[in-house]
Amino acid sequence: MRLFVIAALGLVSCRERSPSSSFDASSLPPKVVHVLVTGPAEGWFVREGPRLVEQWRTQQSWPNALVLMTGVSPSLDVLPALFDGAPTAAMMTAANVAAFAAGPRDVDFGTDSLVTLRNTSGAMLLLTNVRPTSEAPPLLAPPTFAMFERSGVRIGVLGVSSLTKADGPFDAVPLEGALQTTVETAKSQGAQLIVAMVNGCSTAVRSTLEAHRDWPIDLVVASPCEGTSDGRIGTTTLLHVKSGQYVSLRAEFGSVRSLAAKVVEVATTGAEEPGAAKVRDAWVKRLEEERAKTVAVLSKAPEPEEAALLIATALKVTAKVDAGLFVTKRLKAPLPKGVLSRGAVLDALPSFERVFLVDVPGEVLTKLVSHPDAFLSLPAKVDPNGAYVLAMTEELYRTGIGLDAVDANPVDSDLLLPPAVIRWLEAQGSDEQKPLDVPKPPKRRR
Repeated sequence: MRLFVIAALGLVSCRERSPSSSFDASSLPPKVVHVLVTGPAEGWFVREGPRLVEQWRTQQSWPNALVLMTGVSPSLDVLPALFDGAPTAAMMTAANVAAFAAGPRDVDFGTDSLVTLRNTSGAMLLLTNVRPTSEAPPLLAPPTFAMFERSGVRIGVLGVSSLTKADGPFDAVPLEGALQTTVETAKSQGAQLIVAMVNGCSTAVRSTLEAHRDWPIDLVVASPCEGTSDGRIGTTTLLHVKSGQYVSLRAEFGSVRSLAAKVVEVATTGAEEPGAAKVRDAWVKRLEEERAKTVAVLSKAPEPEEAALLIATALKVTAKVDAGLFVTKRLKAPLPKGVLSRGAVLDALPSFERVFLVDVPGEVLTKLVSHPDAFLSLPAKVDPNGAYVLAMTEELYRTGIGLDAVDANPVDSDLLLPPAVIRWLEAQGSDEQKPLDVPKPPKRRR
């Protein structure tokens, strides 16, 4: 009987306390999330990734942080460039990159390679203001935004791009409408924090935000360009990062909502995360092996003029056009006599620049021959009244030669300078018994 009374009293006690109890939300600890955003990988990410990941591990709540990249740019460093971006994808995996945006330099190896990089890295490609056309690979189909969750907080991420039809199967859509629609969708799906990655300059995004200061975008990260600056636009923090930097955002959600974002320098010395270092070292070893491979055997050590003409010939033949052009001042190192390795070619050439195809009247071609630095591989006969297609690098087109005034809309050949030259050299089939003769440039009028 006593046991029954105790039990009954216990039940009554529970029923009496329940109505009077109330849940105090403010008594719970705040939810804290960390978001890390780098600029494009360019020439530093694969090599410095192990130190970056170690810095995140010790200072940035990694691996629980949400890691984002405004672009990958694998062609801007010889290490990932020789392997179509595979080292960049591997380091993105090691760094837990969740999403990235893309721009013109991210499709230097073609759209299929971009899809492969996305799939092998495990990161999402986000294009808020760009849509793939019907010619794009079926597997591309990037979403306009993504929703991630960290520590119970929903984070909406956007990717602003400058891709256009000139870069491949892409259609740019009006930025203002794309941002507004995407932000509204993200908020309707419960986004408590919104971050926008900008591939390239922030100029267009800044002007759009100035006109819409009420938009609930918390952070925008872009690359530094002339005339840009960090600051606040309404409730949005706008920051810019260059190579070797990242943005660190700490957001706290409790009785009040607080956000703190800053640009952080990646340490240039110190410990490296072992797993990421192993990834980097494996690709560096493969690079050394690739650099050692023989691509040709030259009959003599070319003079700068002869090397420029050899490269111009390679561009003309590989691009399958009428003429090719290169300049001596763009050579970074001499080519040796005898065995020519891939490494020697890479050391002599500029970075992995795009090859442009430019429509040029015959009269212009004949005038270019007298340019003091330019050397051209030409057809047997040039008709001054004829029309020709000239292969040259993007850098030469945009600076120093003046052909942008001749053809304002060059065609991107989908070739990059070093692979095009290496491919042509290998195709010549030279060896020590039959070395490749170096082309002799024509004599110039004094």
